[in-house]
Amino acid sequence: MQNQPGFQQVYSQNRANGRYVIEIALDQYSDIFNEWDPAPFKRRDLDPYLQQYLEESSDEIPLRYPLEICFQLPQKSRDRPLEKTVCDGFQNCLAFRLYLLSQEQQRLNRYVLLFVLAGFSLIGSATLFRDRLGETILISTLVEGVVVSGWVFLWEAVSLIIFKKRELRHRYRSYQRLQQAPIIFAELPPDA
Repeated sequence: MQNQPGFQQVYSQNRANGRYVIEIALDQYSDIFNEWDPAPFKRRDLDPYLQQYLEESSDEIPLRYPLEICFQLPQKSRDRPLEKTVCDGFQNCLAFRLYLLSQEQQRLNRYVLLFVLAGFSLIGSATLFRDRLGETILISTLVEGVVVSGWVFLWEAVSLIIFKKRELRHRYRSYQRLQQAPIIFAELPPDA
């Protein structure tokens, strides 16, 4: 046990399928969903603390390892027909999160394109008009300001690609992984 990576000491592994198990103890099925959301389970949003826990757990376990989500309930409180509805609601919520992340990626792509076009337009305009407008201090300062503005737009596009897009892609893959994880319901041991 000493030589295992940190996450393997925290998360158990299902020996039957090799998946790492994210275990969540519940008092009742409704604990999975936001208590302020009056919609039925199929349309309800996840509890914010549960969502944060799932995201952090998924981040702690490297993406190359498959997951399994195990909701543990008190003894003799399982309701198998309700479990199907809860699973559907859980999947719907994750599908909606994936949709929102996809929309965010598309919006980010539009911004990158806009910033690249603006940057090259400003730099190109400054280069073309530099010789035509003359060599006064005011004109030279304005032209240099336009060139700097163009580089700022280009840097913003690069930073969106390098930092923001990478973060969004990681979150998208993390939610896909959670959505593909089997959901298991189990009863807590009597002494827990």
